[in-house]
Amino acid sequence: MAISPNTCGAVILAGGASRRMGRCKALLPVDGQTMLARTRALLTGFDEVLLSANNPALESDLVRVADRWPDAGPLAGLHAALCRTKKDALLCLPCDLPHLSPAVPRLLLEAMPEEAAVLICRDSTGRLHPLCGIYRTCVLPVLEDCLRRGEHRVMAFVARLPYACVDTGDIVPDQVFFNMNTPEDYRRAVQEGR
Repeated sequence: MAISPNTCGAVILAGGASRRMGRCKALLPVDGQTMLARTRALLTGFDEVLLSANNPALESDLVRVADRWPDAGPLAGLHAALCRTKKDALLCLPCDLPHLSPAVPRLLLEAMPEEAAVLICRDSTGRLHPLCGIYRTCVLPVLEDCLRRGEHRVMAFVARLPYACVDTGDIVPDQVFFNMNTPEDYRRAVQEGR
């Protein structure tokens, strides 16, 4: 059964240190817009959109939530957002996917099974993309247990839950999951955006 932006909020993950990139990925311009603005534009139907970011310089109209668990990667950002949301679930998107399509959030909302605590994307090669997904707030105890144990791998956390995958290969190209981690990745994204 599909869920809607009325029952599901959204979170943009922008809390990373961007060590390999050397500067904040959320503020990088691609095709005339920052990555944060591009990602935000995909979530216009949601009445609650949170910004998981530790950098106070990320000015935005969004409610910014900072990590409660330092140096714990995207799981810490997801945890902070799930603790803050007023909704039953959050649609999660990272801010470093320059080719992300509006079809991805729509597909996730339509495909969320009632019995799953988590829904993540699986591309045409079978690769899982757990940072493009929906997480119900009921996952918080397991998430906190992972963080307490120092387990920061997203798929190790997801694997402990009743999760489902939505196959995206017939709907969007795998390129939508290309993420920018290095200056070379950024140059590639800018060239492909032209």
